[in-house]
Amino acid sequence: MKVLWRLCVLYLILMTCFTSHAAPSANVPIKPRIIIILDDLGYRQSDLAAFRLPSEVTFSILPQTPLAQTISRKAEQQGRAVMLHMPMQSTSGKAMGPLGLSTDMYPAAITHTLRAALKSVPNAVGVNNHMGSAFTVEEQAMQTIMEEIKRQGLFFVDSRTSVYTTAQKVAERLGVPNTSRQVFLDNDRSTRSLYKQFEYTKKLAKRNGTVVVIAHPYPETLTFLTQILPTLANEGITLTSVDEYFSESSSESFSELSSELDKDIDVLSSKDVDKNALSEAIAAAPNE
Repeated sequence: MKVLWRLCVLYLILMTCFTSHAAPSANVPIKPRIIIILDDLGYRQSDLAAFRLPSEVTFSILPQTPLAQTISRKAEQQGRAVMLHMPMQSTSGKAMGPLGLSTDMYPAAITHTLRAALKSVPNAVGVNNHMGSAFTVEEQAMQTIMEEIKRQGLFFVDSRTSVYTTAQKVAERLGVPNTSRQVFLDNDRSTRSLYKQFEYTKKLAKRNGTVVVIAHPYPETLTFLTQILPTLANEGITLTSVDEYFSESSSESFSELSSELDKDIDVLSSKDVDKNALSEAIAAAPNE
């Protein structure tokens, strides 16, 4: 009976850890790591210059854009993860582009549109929102999205274009692997600002263990990242792809928690599971 009880508790904790991909607890030292997601790819020939970045940089591609399939397939050849950059309604009323999701859509229409968008970006392993400051606030709409993401075995990264986003809340309730953006690198593309944001990024990585950064394929950003990323190793910081992050989190959670079967049930029950994935929340991008 005691063994059965342990197994039940282990199962409950495993379900929590597999859905809330948080930075590890402070008592588990890890090497600082940075995840960079390059958004808004698919429209411009100049986007192809992003392939000179390390393969750990994840590409997030807008659906039904001229270069969506070309970029996705070439990224696969490089062993680079790609995501769907799903357009969602913003409070500013900015045009969303093809296959955008609006707050007045019925659930069936949301699901149909998301499926069409995923088909246009082959090999996508996850989804993040393009704009969405109006849409991500709507809990029911986000539930419809998360249900489809779960069906397709994907993860979700909240771009956090609104401080009122419900994405993480809904994702965790449904058991969808998820995390959130902490830094927008290039709202200001000046060299001074890029360096300032990157220094802040490194500080967060050293403090919290993992930091998620969103950037864009601007020429200034690509030049900056090409020069700065090789220096990370000298500071003991690892550049990690977002899919590798989710895979490692799942594997580590399973390995650590399985070993608890050999320990006292009271120790198992008191394990600290951090549910606030990458909780550092800074200002959202303007007009997104």
